[in-house]
Amino acid sequence: MNMRHLTLIRFCVALGTALLLSASASFAERTEPATVTPAVPEQAVQQAPLFTFLQGYFSALATGDVEKLSFYHPTLTPQQLDSLRNYFAYTVRDLQIDVRNVQVQLAANTATITFSRTDRFVDRLSGRKIEKSIRLSTALVYGGSGWHLGGLDQVAFALVNRTTQAG
Repeated sequence: MNMRHLTLIRFCVALGTALLLSASASFAERTEPATVTPAVPEQAVQQAPLFTFLQGYFSALATGDVEKLSFYHPTLTPQQLDSLRNYFAYTVRDLQIDVRNVQVQLAANTATITFSRTDRFVDRLSGRKIEKSIRLSTALVYGGSGWHLGGLDQVAFALVNRTTQAG
């Protein structure tokens, strides 16, 4: 088991505490591939399964684990999954995703999540450090296997075609 997996396991076990402590650390100090910070720290504890889902989803996205992404986002088409594979193979390297100010609105078996997302990575072609940011809302649905992204939401693709800023 590598250090990244060990870090993720520790994070999931102590989700509420880890989120509360990580809120004060700057992005540059973090070693996780993705961080998820709630707008209200208590929500990380109150909605632990939902925040565990978000951490897992964004970690899978940051590490380019397309197979895991298809589990979290079952409506992705084979073409979209291939686009993601190509994106990770030919466009980005060392991707870190910072998800902040996560706001959760629950209604029955759905949750509307609004958040700010910043991706930092190295462009494979130029070798330049890139930073992209966006504010998003997405819907999650709770079912027999837990939370998953609902519909044809494009969270995974949100920053692919946005203007880049060299770091």
